[in-house]
Amino acid sequence: MSNTNNSVVYDVEPLANVEPVPYPEVPEVQEPQTEESAPKKKSAAARIFGALLAALSVAIVAFLQIGVVNGAAVETNSLLTVLKDVFGGNGSKLFNMLPTLADASTPLGVYAGISFYVFALALVLSAIFGLITLFAGKSCLLRTTAFFSAFGFLLYALSLVVVSYVGGALALDVVCLGGAAVALLIYLVLAVAKNGKGAWVNFVQCLFTVAVAAVAIIAVNQFETPFANALGGVAKTLALAIAIALVLDVVIGGIRMQTKKGLTVDMIRYVAQMVIGLVLCYAAITGKAEGNTFLLYSIIVAAVSLVQIIICAIQIKCGKEKVVEEEVVEEPAPVVEEFIREEFAEALPYEGGPVEGVQIAEEVNPTFIAPPPQVQTAGYDFYNCKSFDPFIAILNNEERNQFTELFILKFKGVMPEIPEYVVGGDNKEFFRKMFIYLGQYRDRIPDGLLAKIYQFAIKM
Repeated sequence: MSNTNNSVVYDVEPLANVEPVPYPEVPEVQEPQTEESAPKKKSAAARIFGALLAALSVAIVAFLQIGVVNGAAVETNSLLTVLKDVFGGNGSKLFNMLPTLADASTPLGVYAGISFYVFALALVLSAIFGLITLFAGKSCLLRTTAFFSAFGFLLYALSLVVVSYVGGALALDVVCLGGAAVALLIYLVLAVAKNGKGAWVNFVQCLFTVAVAAVAIIAVNQFETPFANALGGVAKTLALAIAIALVLDVVIGGIRMQTKKGLTVDMIRYVAQMVIGLVLCYAAITGKAEGNTFLLYSIIVAAVSLVQIIICAIQIKCGKEKVVEEEVVEEPAPVVEEFIREEFAEALPYEGGPVEGVQIAEEVNPTFIAPPPQVQTAGYDFYNCKSFDPFIAILNNEERNQFTELFILKFKGVMPEIPEYVVGGDNKEFFRKMFIYLGQYRDRIPDGLLAKIYQFAIKM
């Protein structure tokens, strides 16, 4: 009997008039636009507003009339004329170095003189960065220009309000307030475009900071006598330190409008404002001030600072919860489209024998039970080979039947990984692959036959 291979080969004919299934189109990932690749409209807008702010700075210096602190009063004059008077030797010396028209002997005059120089420096920087923005067209340069312009105008207008209010006649400089409004609006739009909704919260906090600074500086200078009675010899130095600290506080608040990080610095600023408010409350209570106005101003400073602390604490808490959610939430696995592959096989006639995966139903009341077929492999004639096989020679009749069913007739299934066994031939590869893939077919091989295979294999 010759060896037979029960594996079936399917001849698949290609189908005609069947178009191939196209692969799904993968959407192209567009990289976010940077400032260098921004649309031309955005660049044109930056150039226009940069030129506008630069022109406003030049107009303030050369043409427009603004409020100026002269002594302890507010007058109206052109900034160019004021600069000529300041550096012409008129007025007093600020810190014994810088000339100023304000009265440098009082804390309020020192504050007004510092605000004047800050305003002048802001106008120069705004004009320079405005011209650079006009040629470069970058939004970051426009943000810098708007910052210098807005907070230069705002701080100077605040100093005019404080000086005039303490002097008994409130003066609102329309030019400075208008310039501050225009520049601040441009700066706010740019900050919102960069930081989103967070810029609005920082804007509100900045307005609270400006209000606290104005009320605190007015309270210290309007009620200078009660403040000095309560704090003694350090009153003048402390008043100047409070004014300078609040000015820096306003500047930092403006910078925070275009940044996302810095909540810890904000909390420190608001706590410092609260301390200033408590110091003013102490001075109002112990300084024997007439009426309740000084105490009311002090309470406003402390209360607004407390509101800012609460808002900042909420921001910090929300920021931590957002970070935790981003760490916990896992991104869903990408959906992979499944493609169904249709296979076609040619039908072949059944020639008898077992079919893998198909079981024949048993009769409920069988009329005849056929005995199980037995394979007799006692002699070499079964293999149609008269040559001597050293391995088969060591097997008994039962083990020969088992070996024949498994590896020659393959009644229990095909083992594609193991080569065909050649009776009387060179079967080293058979025994080697037999033990490589033993784990897959161990349950088919009887223990006695496996022991004989192992004993023979180690002697090869």
